[in-house]
Amino acid sequence: MTQDISVHDPVKDIGKMLKRIRFERNLTLENVSDATGVSKAMLGQIERGASNPTISVLWKIAKGLQISLSTLFNEPVQQYTAVNILQDLKPVYDEDDKMILYNLFPFNPVSGFEYFYIILQAGAVHRSDPHRKSVEEYVVVTEGSLTLTVGNQQFILTAPAKINFHSNVPHAYANYTKEPVVFQNIMKY
Repeated sequence: MTQDISVHDPVKDIGKMLKRIRFERNLTLENVSDATGVSKAMLGQIERGASNPTISVLWKIAKGLQISLSTLFNEPVQQYTAVNILQDLKPVYDEDDKMILYNLFPFNPVSGFEYFYIILQAGAVHRSDPHRKSVEEYVVVTEGSLTLTVGNQQFILTAPAKINFHSNVPHAYANYTKEPVVFQNIMKY
């Protein structure tokens, strides 16, 4: 039995959510630019829906505004619904389309976490700036071999493998193999 699931495209709502947060906090584009390191021009394009922001830009905005990445997606809560991740959810891509991120469980202040399904294509490297001190990441590699750098430590995680770390230091996810790497990332706030 197949359910009719309406697919939510997070990219359409990011600009609206960014503008709403900015207005709720009485911030100008310049204030947000100063806090995030993202140019006023880019922020304006995102708010107007004229730009498709990368994961890196979204992380900068979330970090600068001290919100979860999921908050920008404004995804509706789905309860008791089976979803095929690759068929029913819309991904967000990094700059070179080599990192594909699915937001499975958006941030919920009660649970205090968000959950991502991530595919790194061959040759992908995604660098992440430090998060707040209280943020911890839990990574589970289910396919392939992920090279994870946390601060000045490097870990090679070959599926099935897991690691958790405090993400208040620069960290990077890389796929130096010829096959895709699939992993789940839980961010605990």
